[in-house]
Amino acid sequence: MILCIETSTTKCSAALGLGAELLAAREVESPEGGHAAALAPMVDELLAELRQRGEALSAVAVSAGPGSYTGLRIGASLAKGLCLGFQVPLIAIDTLELLAHQAKQALPVGRTATIFPLLDARRMEVYAAKFDHSGLRLQEDFAAILQPEEPLFGAAADPILVGNGATKTRGLWSQHSYEVWDEGFAPTAEAMVALATSAFERGDFADTAYWTPNYLKDYVAVIAKNKVLNR
Repeated sequence: MILCIETSTTKCSAALGLGAELLAAREVESPEGGHAAALAPMVDELLAELRQRGEALSAVAVSAGPGSYTGLRIGASLAKGLCLGFQVPLIAIDTLELLAHQAKQALPVGRTATIFPLLDARRMEVYAAKFDHSGLRLQEDFAAILQPEEPLFGAAADPILVGNGATKTRGLWSQHSYEVWDEGFAPTAEAMVALATSAFERGDFADTAYWTPNYLKDYVAVIAKNKVLNR
């Protein structure tokens, strides 16, 4: 069984599964910074269920970013600790690829849309990538500032913008045709099981000691005014 951990957004989740089999999953909406308190108990519950079934842990998969700096760091730290403790490999799953996979699963049969997974990066910024309807990556992850004058999807055919970053695009390019899938579309550990299984079968593992999430842009600490003014 593979333990999957997803902490890139405010939705914190963990799941145990392999291939099409899902043993158990946990999910909670957690404010930024709250993942530290929410994640460990969920993982403990899942590992207890695994022991009750008498099965062994084969690997730990974790969202590799981009996404929330704090969330990714918490997920990575726990995942790496579990890998070292259980002596199992680490699997890093690109967060935007995971989101695109979830959108692909929701596409009507025969629709050849272009999928743009978008994650909120504060203000009018997003983390983005581009995939075709089959899940084939067409563009690497990138950070972008949304501009009213220039649609992010360019001349792509039948664009679908997916995720919490897509919410910012509603009505932004009213002269263009595109869909926004934001409600109910957040990266989840349950959906990660399929991608993690494929990576496990390929032997596509990260270096547990040296791997770090893909934050995509530098983290900037914001200091409260009362701290600056020594109040």
